[in-house]
Amino acid sequence: MPAKQPTILATSMGFNRARDPWQPSPVFQYAFDLAGTNRARLCFISTGTGDRPDSIANFTSAFEGTDVQSSHLTLFDKPNVADIAEHLHQQDVIWIDRGSLANLLAVWRVHKVDTILRECWERGVVLAGESAGSLCWFSGGTTDSFGEVSVLNDGLALLPYSNAVHYSDRREQFQAAIKRDELPDGYATDAGAGLHFEGTQLVAAISDRANAGAYHVKRTTRDEIEETPLPVERLKRSA
Repeated sequence: MPAKQPTILATSMGFNRARDPWQPSPVFQYAFDLAGTNRARLCFISTGTGDRPDSIANFTSAFEGTDVQSSHLTLFDKPNVADIAEHLHQQDVIWIDRGSLANLLAVWRVHKVDTILRECWERGVVLAGESAGSLCWFSGGTTDSFGEVSVLNDGLALLPYSNAVHYSDRREQFQAAIKRDELPDGYATDAGAGLHFEGTQLVAAISDRANAGAYHVKRTTRDEIEETPLPVERLKRSA
């Protein structure tokens, strides 16, 4: 079943990677609920890490023994599926891993994955991800893809805002970019927090741990920065 609205979960959470196997955050169950199924078809895309094999193996292990029907899409050195659009259109949830935002966007555009993901979003496939997998859905944001934290403003723009992940480390750069009008007003998340959008409307901020905040950041008419903490719903981990 597709989600009732085009849906994006833009997060600074995903897996506890210190566990073996990786432990999925409760954000995955939140995504499955939005998709209306506990037997979710879940596709993992790790272009931002160069399709690192160990990440794919750890993702697969994380859902072994569950009802989740997991798959992955790789683009290095060539796609691992015959028809990318057909494979992604069939998913309930698509999860984008962390890594290099700039590289991820460049490779997606070569393979037309940017267009396919927009089609998925419009069809009600829940689009979600962590870090670069959060930033990619927005018009732009702050990234360390080039080394030092800098502005990237050619995201997919499904969401017409800016975004900052790892906000406690990037607050100064993000606010400065908005103040200079290099980025539009936007949203930010601490580690462990996420943003739930239906269409282009923010409907909830969520977290998988205590004290993880989410924020709306905008430039005022006096060219000052206004940061507004958002109410955050703490997700419960399954027993």
